[in-house]
Parts: sequence; structure tokens; C-alpha cells
Amino acid sequence: MVAIALLCIPVVLRNRVSADNDAPRARAQPELWYWHHSYNINSENVNKSRVLIDKAAASGYTGVVFWDSGLNYLGNASWPAKNADFLRAAIEYANRKHLKIIAAPSLYGYSNETLAANPNWAEAQRVIGAQFQVDRAGKRLLFKNSFPGLANSGFESGKRDWFSTGDAGIGVNTIAHGGKTSGVIVDAPGNARFRQKIPLQPWRQYHLRLFYRASKFHGNAMVSVYDSGNLEKVRFNVTLQTAGDHDWTQADYTFNSQASTEGYLYFGVWGSSSGILWFDDVTLEETSLVYLVRRPGAPLKIYDPARPSRVYREGTDVKFIQDGRMVSTNEPFTDDYHQPSPVSLTEGTQLRPTQMVAIDYYAALPVPGTHGVSMCMTEPAALQWVRQNAGAINRILPRGAGMVLGYDEIRQMNSCATCRVKKFSAGQLLAWSVGETVKSYSSVARGRPLYIWSDMFDPKHNAHDNYFSVEGDLSGGWTGVPSNVTVLNWNLDQLHQSLLWFSGRLAKQPVTHGQIVAGYYDRGDGAAAAREELGAAAGVPGLQGLMYTTWDDDYSQLAPFAQTVRAGWKQYVASVRSSE
Repeated sequence: MVAIALLCIPVVLRNRVSADNDAPRARAQPELWYWHHSYNINSENVNKSRVLIDKAAASGYTGVVFWDSGLNYLGNASWPAKNADFLRAAIEYANRKHLKIIAAPSLYGYSNETLAANPNWAEAQRVIGAQFQVDRAGKRLLFKNSFPGLANSGFESGKRDWFSTGDAGIGVNTIAHGGKTSGVIVDAPGNARFRQKIPLQPWRQYHLRLFYRASKFHGNAMVSVYDSGNLEKVRFNVTLQTAGDHDWTQADYTFNSQASTEGYLYFGVWGSSSGILWFDDVTLEETSLVYLVRRPGAPLKIYDPARPSRVYREGTDVKFIQDGRMVSTNEPFTDDYHQPSPVSLTEGTQLRPTQMVAIDYYAALPVPGTHGVSMCMTEPAALQWVRQNAGAINRILPRGAGMVLGYDEIRQMNSCATCRVKKFSAGQLLAWSVGETVKSYSSVARGRPLYIWSDMFDPKHNAHDNYFSVEGDLSGGWTGVPSNVTVLNWNLDQLHQSLLWFSGRLAKQPVTHGQIVAGYYDRGDGAAAAREELGAAAGVPGLQGLMYTTWDDDYSQLAPFAQTVRAGWKQYVASVRSSE
């Protein structure tokens, strides 16, 4: 199976490279797209969409990319048919205004809405050997926490255990959440981080809790867990919402230790800060069965830890194990940690009071702070859903409208049993998955232009090793993207190099792609953003146009962004011709 998988990839590469060896000719006029965030489920929202469409058309935009939650629900039997009609009405209005249309569903990455069809399609990471003990009444399994506890968790022992970074600006303070003392950061001139080395059991779930408080604070406050032997292996990372003034706020998170046996727990400020930030009552414990996934590709095994061949059965010894959050609602991913559901024994169980039991299982890992969860790339039911959803989207789109292949910021991948059995690297799995999605979209939406976000295929963005909880190196994922798929490039910090990467001019990535710069990104000055992005594109062929991209629903800069793109386009075209 390994040999077959590896032999497939060069064949795909040959077909794609030969399909288009020449860079697209520079356009006389740019395509001008804008990112349309909407939720067209009623007449009021459709009317709001019409107002925004009118504004964009009047500003000279040529196309609209619909980022609407309804796209992710189409094909779901529980989604009301009238909602599809509302979304179709907004799309048809844009079409009548002579705007090109792109539909942008979210398949892999932040898949929460897609997973409303079945939360157990979520990608899931393995937990191995979680320890339980039968209670004295012989009724339940009680989880056994292996973590010994943090030292000086409430800072009651003063400047001990947390101060090994040597960072300036950290100390202790008498304003406390519990006890009499807390950790504090005041007007830090640079990094100001508390740190403690922690023992970890490999492939286990952990629950981290802390409390923070802020006064007139401004800075980048984060919490992270790194493998102590390789700080590039990030086991957990979250940015705290600490700006301004906050009373004591409780934060709870779950993470998987993966292969780490020892880690560093960090929290504090990365970069300088102003104001005051307090931390207190920091606790860490092993936990279990949080966001437990139940599907064939995420098997669960119950066994005797002293004799692993002795296996116990659900239904016979233990009642069916599940996380109540994964079955009681179609929108389970609303937090980063919750209390696990209890595990009950059957009446006829062979397990005896105080007996030890181990459980291997798989669990989803929400992205901390946003609760984003990615869908599994290999689960057969999920693959069928992708095709079903694409067909439903196709039916509401006008002729010539395009579709985005939804791959973006995929924080967990190549983890579950059906993914790992392929023996792919993460990059090979990603390339394979894109190929499957292209086939599905092409079969039910034949002839439609296809687009894809740049980040998961750009080595200067996410296409590298040690990307969050992805298991394996993402390098090479770009080999799965056909040359006729247009790249929506949002690597604005390294835009020139990123555009060059997808232009077909580099030996390592020789496939030529048309590109659209996904620009602006809420920078506040649309004209300045457009000038900077056009400047970064100078000399790189294949740019089709730019997109006004806002995640904060800030459409105030639509007109100046468009005006600046049109004014600077001739200079871009000239730069390409002079570089040929």
C-alpha cells in the first residue's frame, strides 16, 4: 500500500505540469473581487447583502466571493429549503449586477458548520493507555490523573518555579484570585513569560486551567506548551483576550501531549506590553474522553493495562462510551474543555471493584479560543458529504460561477486510524485529499472555475513540519493542486516570495497557477494596502487581480482599494513584461 501511494504522486505531477507550462498572459484590466460575509437565511439579511453588492458594483468591483454559512449547510437534510432560497436570491442579485460569483464553503480547517451534518466526522487524535479504575461499588470507571501537579501554582511561594526565563517585567503581586499572591507583568520592555518544565505522558489528553486579570493592558498575551527537547513542536498555543481592563477571567483548555514526554508550560507576554496583567491559580491535570469521536476510523479499545491482550467489550462489560456533547447537539464545538461524560459498567460486567482498566481512543482538538475543528480527510461518509454538498451548491449558482476548494489553516490532520493507515506524510495526504475534492467537484459541478487558499501549500506559510497538531510534514501538499486551480494568496507578510512560489518559475514548484491576491485584511487604509500588494507582485506573472478581504466586516475601504488597484495595474503589467 505504501508503494502504491508513493507511485501515484509523480504521475499526478507529470499530468499537471504538462497541462500548462506557460504563465497566463497579464490582463489589461484586473479582476476586482470582494469578500462578502453574510448569513442569508431571511429577507432582512438578503436586503443587507443587496446593499453591499450595490456598493461594490458602484465601486467598480467585477466579482463577489460569498462566504456564507448557508453554503456549508447545503445538502444537510435538517437545513430548511427556504434558507437555500434566500441564499440563491442574494447570489442571483449579484449576478444581475454583472458581478462574477465565487462560492466559498469551508471543508477542511474550520469545519464546524460542515460537521453539523455529523460531529463525529471530525479529525481525531489518538489517546493511548488512559488509566481508569472501577469504583468500589462496581458501577463506574473513575479516571486516574497521572500528572503530579504544578509547583507554586498560585504563586504563594513567591518568586519560585516560574521565573527561569529571566525575562524582565515579571514578578509577584498581592492582588490575587485565590490565596494572597499572583504572578504579575507590568510594562514589560520585551518578552515577559512565566515558565515551568512539566512531565508528560505521551499521547494523553490534558486539561489546563488558569485565571488572568488585566488593567489598561496592551500587548500580545499567550499561553503555550512546547516539547522541552524541540521548541518547534508546539503542543498547545492560544492568544488570550486581555486588551484593556478585565476582572478575573477563567480559561480552560484541552491539549494532546502527542509524542512528548516532557514539556515547557509558558504564559505571559511575547513582545513588549503596557499596563498590568495578572495570572493566578494555574493548574494542569490529565483528563480523558473530552470530545471523544466515535466512527470506524476512530476505534476505541478497553483492556487490562497489565495484560493488554485481555480486552473488555462495550455492551458486555461497559456501556457504550460517548461524550454527551457529541450526540446531544449538532453544534458541539463551543468550548475548549468540558467535564467528560461518565463511563458506566453493565450489570453483567466481568470487571471488579478497584480493578484498573486502560482505554485507547480518539478525540477531536478544537483550536483554542475559536473552537475550530477540522473534518477528517479520509472518512468515507465525509467524502460522500463533500460530493453531496458540492452538488447542492452547484444547483444554486449561475452559469460560470466558481467554487473554492475549502482548505485553510488546517490545525489537525493525518491523525485518525483511516488517515494513518495510508502511510502518507501529511503533505502526501493533503495532496491526495485535494485530488479527491477536485474529482468530486468536477463530477457534480463540471466546468466551474476552481479556487484554493494559498496557506496550506506555501512553505513560507503553513506547508512545513511541526504545524500545530498536524502529524507529519506538510511539505509537498502543493503537488496535489492542479494547474487550472486559481490560488487565493493571502501570505501578505511575504507576498512577493509567495506569489513567485505559485507562478511556476521555481524548480521545486514548477506548476503555473493563476493567482488573486487576497488583500486588505482589515488594515484600515484600503489605498495603502492595494499599493503595497501591487508593489509586492511586481515582476511576478499570472496575477489575475486582487480581492478586498475583510474578516471584521469592514467595507469602508472598498472604493479606495478598488481605485488604487485600477490605477496601479498598468505598472504591474509593465513590470511583468519587462521581466520576461
